[in-house]
This record gives sequence, C-alpha cells and structure tokens, in this order.
Amino acid sequence: MTTPAERRLDVRMSPKDLINIGVFGALYLVIVFGINMLGFINPTVMLVAFVASIVAGGIPFMLFLTRVRHAGMVTIFAIVTAGLLVLTGHPLVSFVISIVCGLVAEVIIWAGRYGSRRLSVLAYAVYSVWFVGPVMPIFYDREGYYADPAMQMMGAEYISQMQALMSPAVLIAFDVSTILFGLLGGLLGLRLMRKHFEKAGLA
Repeated sequence: MTTPAERRLDVRMSPKDLINIGVFGALYLVIVFGINMLGFINPTVMLVAFVASIVAGGIPFMLFLTRVRHAGMVTIFAIVTAGLLVLTGHPLVSFVISIVCGLVAEVIIWAGRYGSRRLSVLAYAVYSVWFVGPVMPIFYDREGYYADPAMQMMGAEYISQMQALMSPAVLIAFDVSTILFGLLGGLLGLRLMRKHFEKAGLA
C-alpha cells in the first residue's frame, strides 16, 4: 500500500491512474446498478436497495482511494460515474450533485494528504450524498417526475405505491441518512481492506 509520504498532491496523472479511475468507477457502478435493479420489485425495495448500494459501494471506493496519488482523481471518478448515470436516465441534477460531492470528498482526502483512512471514510460518506439526486426532482417537479416515460413504464400500480411512499418526510429522512449509510459503507470497505485485501496485496 502506498504510504502518505509517497503520495503527490499535483494533478499529473499517469495512464495507470486513469486506468484505476476507469476500473474502480466501473466496479462501483456495477455494484450500485446491480443492487438497485431490485428496485423494480416495488418502491419500498427501491429505497432498501438505495441503502444497500450506498453501503456496498464503500468497498470499491475505499479500494480506489488506496490508488489515489493525485489531486483530481476523485473528481474525475465522480465526473465519469455521474456522466454514465445521466446517460442511463438519471436526472441532470444527479450529475451536478455528484460533481459537488466529488469535489468536497476530494478536499477532505486532500486534508489528510491522501493517506488518512478516517478522512477517507468521511470522504466516501460525503460522496454518497449524490444518491439524493435521483429522487430530487420529486421535491421541485413531482408531477413531471411521475409523468416521465421511464417512470410510466413501471406501471400505474408501481407509481401509485411510490407516490404514497415518497412523502416529503420520507424523502428528507432518506436524504439526511445518505451520509450515515455512507459512513457505514466506508467503514465496511476499510474493514474488508484491512482484513482481506491488504493480506492479498490488493490494497
């Protein structure tokens, strides 16, 4: 594992750095998408899947941070993953929120000179706040959100259940809890990294 002293704070990236961004970004999205696919069952499962994917996403993200040696790598990670999310139908506000979360996460790990594991956990928690993006339109364009063709494909019963479930109170509770579940995901990733990945030479 790279020590803090070996980490540089410049923005010069090697092909290996870019490959790491691509590999771990893809792994992160596969895990997040794979779990969130369960949301097609019903809206309640969708919320549970959101939570589960936040926690599980901490594993590849924390592994990715062991490869981060430059300022800007986390931000590029956020841009790449957020861009792919928008291309798959997520609202544009998700992209904006993801970039902001990526930038804040970048500042946090920069404060720890890219070597503090505690700040890495906090950085993942902050980055996980992007999960508020997909449901954010319900706050400011509720009718438009449910009228979207992608939502209409879910069927009238699914939409009815979601309208009943997604009250302002539930949405606010979910938005606030993303950082809590992000902390759990970061801690899970850190624990697995210490227990398994470091022994296997992967971190």
